Amino acid sequence: MPKISMSSKRVLARTLAVIPILGLFALSLRGPARLSAGLSILMEPDGTGVWRDLFAEFEKNHPDIRVRLVEGPPATNTREDMYSTSFLSGAAGYDIVYCDVIWVPKFAAAGWLLDLTSRLSPADRQDLLPVDLRAGSYRGRLYQVPAFTDAGVLYYRKDLVPRPPETFDELERMAREFKTSERWGFLWQGKQYEGLVTVYLEVLWGFGGEWIDSETGKVFLDRPEALHALEFLKRTIGSISPPAVTTYIEEDTRNLFQNGRAVFLRNWPYVWTLMKETPLGAEGRVGMAPVVHAPGRESAATLGGWGFAISRFTRDPEAAWQLVNFLTGPEQLRKVQLRMGRVPSRKSLVPPEFVPVLEAARMRPPIPEYAQASDILQRWLSAALTESATPLRALNEAARETRLLLGEARQ
Repeated sequence: MPKISMSSKRVLARTLAVIPILGLFALSLRGPARLSAGLSILMEPDGTGVWRDLFAEFEKNHPDIRVRLVEGPPATNTREDMYSTSFLSGAAGYDIVYCDVIWVPKFAAAGWLLDLTSRLSPADRQDLLPVDLRAGSYRGRLYQVPAFTDAGVLYYRKDLVPRPPETFDELERMAREFKTSERWGFLWQGKQYEGLVTVYLEVLWGFGGEWIDSETGKVFLDRPEALHALEFLKRTIGSISPPAVTTYIEEDTRNLFQNGRAVFLRNWPYVWTLMKETPLGAEGRVGMAPVVHAPGRESAATLGGWGFAISRFTRDPEAAWQLVNFLTGPEQLRKVQLRMGRVPSRKSLVPPEFVPVLEAARMRPPIPEYAQASDILQRWLSAALTESATPLRALNEAARETRLLLGEARQ
């Protein structure tokens, strides 16, 4: 067999690296075929059909504006890449951005979004959750109108435990006490993806730690609190959490919990609505509580959420605003809430049981480099949880790489 030279290998590697980028570019150009009086938007798959119904309602009220829905892949990071690729192409691209809160700093800093600060009415500003308005802003200007809010919560079996745990020690003790050969104690999202970051941050904040100071760029991952948080998650694997938890995402854990396979579940509010359709939920055997914390500390859930932004490259910003204003209205958000279980970002529509959790929710660092910082943290958390590195080494390396990313030479 003929040998392949090192230079040929390098060319092959570069070629293979370009293929995914070209694929994303092709996908980004697939959707927004332009109409003379049309708007395009890339979203998650519309499994319930509620978005198509809302767009049809909008078109009925605005016969001169057509809306083209592009159903992208379920993976959030892939849709983020599709938006970024479209923007980088310099084409008009998508008019409306269905925007994760963690995309706002990156997209706004790049100049890809229109400033919507002056467009939001005083009444809407009063009704929208303050934490979601902050998450939709960058450097004091609003770029994303909040639609749905999210925050991590702890679900528990009310028929098994007398009350929900408040501390990490109580969670471990109760999980061990009510765990059986067919029922695990605690489920959480441990796969290497953004969900792992949200889980880790809740534990980190619960121990009184921090990740990144968005104002100064200081990194705190090599502090004792960060190590305590990672050691807690690692300690659960194989004891109160299944060994396969390092491969789980939200739906894996939800399905196990609703089938009676766990005592506790960390997940998002959407589970509450879906749980009511299961025997456990219908029989009132499931409760919801804030995530746990260390003694003397406070519970802090990771803030998630989605909203609508407008591309700077849109050819019709007025029509785009009409659509954003329509989609974020109370009536429309209520329809999505009933059909998808999403919690609207409006105070008037937030279910009472979620208010304490949302009031304690915290934003992830609103920095333009968030995606890269998250990738660093994901990789090293996963390395520690799968025993490819010790927790101490993983956090030291994550801290070092994050400082290099942020250019923090003084630490």
